[in-house]
Amino acid sequence: MKILIAGAGGFVGGALLERLAAHEIILPSREPEKFRRAGVKGSFPVFNGDLEKLVIGSAPEVVINLLGIIRETPGASFDLVHREYTARLLAGARAAGVKKFIQMSALGAAPGAPSEYHRSKFAGETAVRESGLPYVIFRPSFITGPGQKFSRDLEKLARFIPVFAVPSDAFVAPVEAAVVAACFGRAAEDGAVKDEIFELAGDRVLSFRQLVAESLKASGFNRPVIGLPRKLFFPLLPLFSLLPEPPMTLEQYLMMASPNVPSGEFRGAEELLTGA
Repeated sequence: MKILIAGAGGFVGGALLERLAAHEIILPSREPEKFRRAGVKGSFPVFNGDLEKLVIGSAPEVVINLLGIIRETPGASFDLVHREYTARLLAGARAAGVKKFIQMSALGAAPGAPSEYHRSKFAGETAVRESGLPYVIFRPSFITGPGQKFSRDLEKLARFIPVFAVPSDAFVAPVEAAVVAACFGRAAEDGAVKDEIFELAGDRVLSFRQLVAESLKASGFNRPVIGLPRKLFFPLLPLFSLLPEPPMTLEQYLMMASPNVPSGEFRGAEELLTGA
């Protein structure tokens, strides 16, 4: 099967490439040499803003959209990456006669969500659902696995911070990248899986304090982690914004407003992978 994956350069993309290694993979990238050096097999057209033309020229059977950001930069807004890029990929997919479009979204995606991140994710979902193409949308909780940036950032901080203070009233249900990749793989290969949203989460619900404590311990750092109400961090956001890599942005603060756990309205990873 010929599969185009947009945004495969992250750690979820790495797990997905292993899962789909038997297929003909197309990986648009601004740095295609990274894939070649890593021994990834496939074709590597240069990623550019004309995603519609890129999809048409590649003529895939399936398009997987992993494009996403958690922090805006001058050249990449939430609206551009989550809504506009999705729209361009969909336009190309329709023109190319793609058989299925698979979208990476996020738990919490909703039109009235507190954060622009989640509102833009929902806008991308809406474009996919209204495209007329067979689709699958995945809404994962916090994704864990080798190469996860959150863990790497904690390790850097732990080298000079003796105590961590984090929100204790923000919750996640961590899901492993390998599980997410398995779900994407199943959706790509099984024609019967279509026109459905899935919520991907693990078996445990953790507070953010527990998540940070467990991540530090797994990295070999024994640091006290103090849990505080999320609202106490709001006055610190202007100070955080002055740092090269803020430990918390306003968007991330707003993203924590609702528990990052499944609603129960949609099927999950276990149901998809076992056929339940």
